[in-house]
Amino acid sequence: MTEKSLPQPSSPSSAPPARSRTFTPYVLIWAGLATLSLIYLGLLATQPALVARYLGAGTKTAAAETEASQKAIGEAVAEVHTLRETIDLFRNELIELRAQVSGQTDAARDLATRMAALEAADQTDPQRIAAKDANAKTAAAQAKGAKTKAEPAQTAAATPAQKAAEKAAEKEAAKKAAANKAAPGLETGSVAQPAAGAITFGPPTVTTTIAVPPSQTAPPAKPLIGVQIATGPSVDSLRLSWTLLNERHGDTLRALEPRYTTDSSGAEQTYDLVVGPVASVDEARRLCQELALKATPCSVGRFTGDAL
Repeated sequence: MTEKSLPQPSSPSSAPPARSRTFTPYVLIWAGLATLSLIYLGLLATQPALVARYLGAGTKTAAAETEASQKAIGEAVAEVHTLRETIDLFRNELIELRAQVSGQTDAARDLATRMAALEAADQTDPQRIAAKDANAKTAAAQAKGAKTKAEPAQTAAATPAQKAAEKAAEKEAAKKAAANKAAPGLETGSVAQPAAGAITFGPPTVTTTIAVPPSQTAPPAKPLIGVQIATGPSVDSLRLSWTLLNERHGDTLRALEPRYTTDSSGAEQTYDLVVGPVASVDEARRLCQELALKATPCSVGRFTGDAL
């Protein structure tokens, strides 16, 4: 049998030297950090003013940067606020201009409606037609009288046949006057005998006056009903309020007419915005309830005042 040779253990003299674990890089780093900490603590204990001044320089720089940023933000906010105020001012001026144009348009439309109504009344009213006819007759009579005065020589030189015709016409006029005196309720005028060479007019006109009994007179008109929806220091402010309310409650207020009244009961004179007319008091109350639900104060009253 062959013998196997086993490895022999090495002797201590031939082993590699062991590495030192005291001055490793990790230990050196922590040693340096500990040294810096000790130096900081020493300075903080012996020279606190120096440490505070060094730290305060960085704090002041940060505070200056923060103050500059806050100032820039404040300036930007102020510019935005100024821009918003300018836009609101332009918007209010535009609304006021729209209200003025609308008021002028309504006034022109109202004036045209009234003129048309007056023309229609002149064409259909019998009293005015009779007055026009009377004025026309008076103007014709004055023109005839002026023509007669301009020709005195021709009137004085009238022929006997013309004088006889005039006397016959005077007699007929006297007979008609006597007949009118006999009829009750008629007023007649006396006919004087014309002097020689005087101006001769046509036959007299009989006018009849008919007294209307009190029972047939028209009853007094009922006061119109309206609602007060705003109050302001001037008429322009009421126009602006009416424009805003008409835009907000157009379906409710579109069919109503705005007017304003003056209130001098307080220390200062104010103006009230009244809209109407409303058919009845119940309808006015219902309208006020509907506006109150939409945060618009309202009160029932008379529809009076001037057009807005």
